[in-house]
Amino acid sequence: MYCNGRIACVVLASLAAFQLSACQSSQSSFQGSNFSDETRALEKQLNAEAAAFGAAQGATSLAASADPTGISSFIKAPAGLAARNALARSADARMDAQLARDEQALYRRYGMNPDGTPSGKKPVAGN
Repeated sequence: MYCNGRIACVVLASLAAFQLSACQSSQSSFQGSNFSDETRALEKQLNAEAAAFGAAQGATSLAASADPTGISSFIKAPAGLAARNALARSADARMDAQLARDEQALYRRYGMNPDGTPSGKKPVAGN
């Protein structure tokens, strides 16, 4: 099997970039006592899923670029877009549900009704 030197360089550069990006961890967007540890854990999980999906898309794009006919790119593009959109919808739904749980916990902590109106109860000390 003949291996072009450029392909090897691209593969090595891609692996190096992926390794460096895996070492980076961004600060959570959900800081403070208004958000639970579960929310921060879900954010970290969703970021990991997105990174893994991006790596998989990169790998399939690299494989598709080796196709001399270019047909695989036409097949990969709509399938990749549909998969990305499905992942985004799923992540949005999970994060919205988690943020709703955090909101209800915040209301309980400050003695409010589930709809956010005052209940007349005293706020709970804690956290």
